[in-house]
Amino acid sequence: MAASNATGLVDLVSKRIGQYVNHDDVLVRFVSLWVVVASVFTASWVLSYLVLPQGLLRGGNPGAATGYAGSITREFLWLFGWNVGVSLIAVGANTLRSVNTPMGYVIEVVQAPWYGAVWGTGSLAIGTGERIVPSLAVLVERSGPMEITALVAVVVATRGVTLWHQESGPRWKEDFVRVRSPSDWSLTRSELTLLAGGYLLLAVACYREAVAIAQVV
Repeated sequence: MAASNATGLVDLVSKRIGQYVNHDDVLVRFVSLWVVVASVFTASWVLSYLVLPQGLLRGGNPGAATGYAGSITREFLWLFGWNVGVSLIAVGANTLRSVNTPMGYVIEVVQAPWYGAVWGTGSLAIGTGERIVPSLAVLVERSGPMEITALVAVVVATRGVTLWHQESGPRWKEDFVRVRSPSDWSLTRSELTLLAGGYLLLAVACYREAVAIAQVV
């Protein structure tokens, strides 16, 4: 009975979260998905800080593995270009939708705990190698949370670029069916505004990170 009640509660919470992250209002979608991503990022950050070996994931980010680019401008352009590429992969994933869930959402939710673990284990490509102590002050000082927020904005704004749809579960078994073409795509004014704001925030975050890296090296 207890197991049944727990399963029912999980299903209820999952359904409620799904309603918010897929809401018609783009701002509701953005805030809801941001809360989900921020929660899994924070949980991973704290747990990895407490449990995982220091430096475990060092060198695991190919976008940062090349080292310092030599100047703030070149470093910024490299970081921004890399992150734009990552965002476009997530947007491309949004062409696939499983029931109500765009696949770009899944990418963000999966990526967040990995990034949290990089912080918790002190595995940043450039730096002292020290673990980043979980605290609110760190969230303000570092550019990572801004990058995550920007990517969430981009993914949420492009939720409607669906091409293939998996109408029902089980998700690992059912086929995706072509339901639209790119000519059917359209973004509302609110979605366009959020999309532009996301890329602007991403640019600011990458510049902050380039400056911080220059100061370290």
